Amino acid sequence: MQKLYDIKNSMGHLTGLASRLFNNLLASRFHAAGIDMTAEQWGAIVILMNMEPLSQGQLGEQLYLDKSSVSRLTTGLEKRGWVMRSKDPDDNRKKVLIVTPSARDLVERCSDIARSVLHDAEQGLQADALAAQKATLTQIISNLRGAAP
Repeated sequence: MQKLYDIKNSMGHLTGLASRLFNNLLASRFHAAGIDMTAEQWGAIVILMNMEPLSQGQLGEQLYLDKSSVSRLTTGLEKRGWVMRSKDPDDNRKKVLIVTPSARDLVERCSDIARSVLHDAEQGLQADALAAQKATLTQIISNLRGAAP
C-alpha cells in the first residue's frame, strides 16, 4: 500500500523543520549571550534597519504576517524599547516604525550570533550548491506568494 503523504520527503515539512531548528538555535544563542530576543523579532529589526521607516502594515508585508501577528510583534518590540512609532515624514496622519538607538547597539552583537548560526547551518555545503538552494527557495517563495488561496 502506498503512503498517502510522505512527510519525510515533503518540501513543506523539510523547510518548516529547518526554519524551526534555525530559529530555535538563533534564539538559544541570543539567550546565552544575555539577549532576550526571538528570531522573529530579529528578522523584524533587520528589515526595519534596512528599509525604515515602515508602517506596521508594510512590515507585515515584508514578513508575510497577518495584521494581528505583526501587531503583537511590534508591541513586543516597543515594550523592549527596540522600536518606536513616529510620524510618517510624508504624511503626518500616519505612523511609521523606527529602530531605537538601544536596538541599534544590539544589532552588531546579534549580527555576529546570526552569522554563527548561518555558518553552522551551511557546514558541508559547497558554495555552488548553496547558491542553487537559495535560488530554489527564492523561486518557491515567489510561487507560493503568487498562488491562489
